[in-house]
Amino acid sequence: MPYCPECGVLTTSGDAFCGNCGVLQEGGFPAAPETPAAPPAPQAGGQTSVLPMNASGNNAGIQLPPGTLLAERYKIVRRIGGGGMGSVYLAEDQNLANRKVAVKEMIEMFADENARTKAIDDFKREAELLAQLDHPSIPTIYQYFFDTAHGRYYLVMKFIDGGDLAARQRALGGKVDELTVTKWGIEICDVLDYIHSQSPPIIYRDLKPANLMVDARTNRIMLVDFGIARFVSPSSKGVTAIGTMGYAPPELFAGNVEARSDVYSLGATMFHLLTGNDPQDNPLLIFDFSKNPKPRQINPQISAELEDLICRSVEYKPENRFLSAKNFGESLIEHVARVQGSGAAAAFQARQPVAVSMLACVNCGRELTQDDVFCAHCGARQRTTAKLVVLGTTEIGAQFMLNLEGESLIGRIDPNRGIRPEVDLSKYDPAARVSRRHAKIVARESQFFIEDLGSANGTFVNGSGKLPKGQLHALSSGDEVRLGETLLRFMVS
Repeated sequence: MPYCPECGVLTTSGDAFCGNCGVLQEGGFPAAPETPAAPPAPQAGGQTSVLPMNASGNNAGIQLPPGTLLAERYKIVRRIGGGGMGSVYLAEDQNLANRKVAVKEMIEMFADENARTKAIDDFKREAELLAQLDHPSIPTIYQYFFDTAHGRYYLVMKFIDGGDLAARQRALGGKVDELTVTKWGIEICDVLDYIHSQSPPIIYRDLKPANLMVDARTNRIMLVDFGIARFVSPSSKGVTAIGTMGYAPPELFAGNVEARSDVYSLGATMFHLLTGNDPQDNPLLIFDFSKNPKPRQINPQISAELEDLICRSVEYKPENRFLSAKNFGESLIEHVARVQGSGAAAAFQARQPVAVSMLACVNCGRELTQDDVFCAHCGARQRTTAKLVVLGTTEIGAQFMLNLEGESLIGRIDPNRGIRPEVDLSKYDPAARVSRRHAKIVARESQFFIEDLGSANGTFVNGSGKLPKGQLHALSSGDEVRLGETLLRFMVS
């Protein structure tokens, strides 16, 4: 997923303009209204046929144009990714209120029959794996089929609107802060524990930043691309050595694989995110710490405790690593608890979805998200938006959109008490100076006010005295708001 070169906000592939600042994107141009493409020529009988996954076809063709209808159901919107084997498309499910879905294709372009058979088997295996799994960090599978009109295999799944961790890392200058990486690690351990607990266990085998996405709607880590994942029994030997050099553990190249192989890959992933050093650059020696620097020698901001956890996860012998992904995750949670306190650790375990209101452009009518100031399709400026931006951090996502009507609670999440503020500052409040229900922003007829809710450490605006409890204080765009020790900027545009 690309990022805007002007403001650094995550954009969507194909957007002509940044939804945050309105700048024309690289290679972008104002989008013309979509005109459905002419449907492919019908087969005998006048219908486009959809066959089972063991069908055959040889019409490789080219990328599907917008408007193409697959299986008389999925209307292609645009291409959003892919590689030499085929593309991944954003599509609308016309049978279910135009719900957005991701459509992954595999084009038959194989001169060798063995290569063709293997590719088809892998594609089918991915569909069957996903169909059996039910976890919030695994995309839901809806359908898979062979389309005779295009000679391609298709896998339809949940659309994940967010960038992968590799893109997030690049946008942050090559390194990601410890708490963010730890939070991601906890969620990754949770989904690994789930697939490892299947009978027989499923080993992912290719864990790396590019195969981990952040769902923009839930802010949750998603494990994508199960193309080489395998069911592996405890006694399995001779497993094909497929993975990514640097992230793949040593035993994989000897034909052995087990749950702790994924633990190694997660450790390598966290090492890369924290240090900026890509394991692929020195795949055979990078985790030999007798010859190569440990994480803190590369990035001194990493704590000694987390360094120990990372080093243990990438031990050469599986028996010297964590016993399981669950065990690794528990250690990460304990680390967060020691750093921030048990309340913050609980927040990491029970992160709630972030509501995203869907809006339409006032000019072209196409779909926008609540935080779009400019239309990503035509560039038109949208209605008024209000947000709080966290100061003193380089994190791109350190901002919160405010309700334009009613109230927005500011505080720290506490699932046990049912407190889920719209502006959750847990991540930016390591000293826990922000109260669970600290303050609220009230919107009335295009005017915004802030009200302290009896916080322990006070609410301050522009360096003034502590606001009295229960009294509304008018805000203007650009005001600096301090809650405890956390600084924010109130902005209206």
